[in-house]
Amino acid sequence: MRTGYAIATIGLLALAACGGSDEQVYRGADGEEVRVERSGDDTVTFRSEDGEAVITTGDIGSAAAGGLPPYPGAADSQGMQMNATGPDGGSGQFWSFQTSDTPADVVAFYREALPSAGYEIGATMDMGDAQTIIGNRADGNGGVQITATAVPGEGTMVTVIGGEGG
Repeated sequence: MRTGYAIATIGLLALAACGGSDEQVYRGADGEEVRVERSGDDTVTFRSEDGEAVITTGDIGSAAAGGLPPYPGAADSQGMQMNATGPDGGSGQFWSFQTSDTPADVVAFYREALPSAGYEIGATMDMGDAQTIIGNRADGNGGVQITATAVPGEGTMVTVIGGEGG
């Protein structure tokens, strides 16, 4: 399945999953079947022969992307997390949250956390209101990117994207 088609399909399915029963099945033009299951804990699961994606919103607890620790005081871990696993065994995660700390504070926290989680620091970028730090697994089997952006009057928005295998 092409990436653009997959992204569009997931977006449409997410909208479709907002109403109706707890499980629905959709078939694409090519006959591929996608199952969409909603649970009562703010989780939606998409399954097909190509893999699985689980999207969780609300309180996501201590499950941060890439095996990293959650950021302390990050709006009580409120945010969104997406975990996807492909047929080749690779997986990826996306986690977003908000904090009242500065982007520099967030990057400093993860600069300390990356090595203990098995990452080497690959790059850092300071673009004023936005800062990014990238970590690569020492074994070459994945990486993570943390971007913290100051939003006037809102604090700092943070996204953590991680992937491994495949």
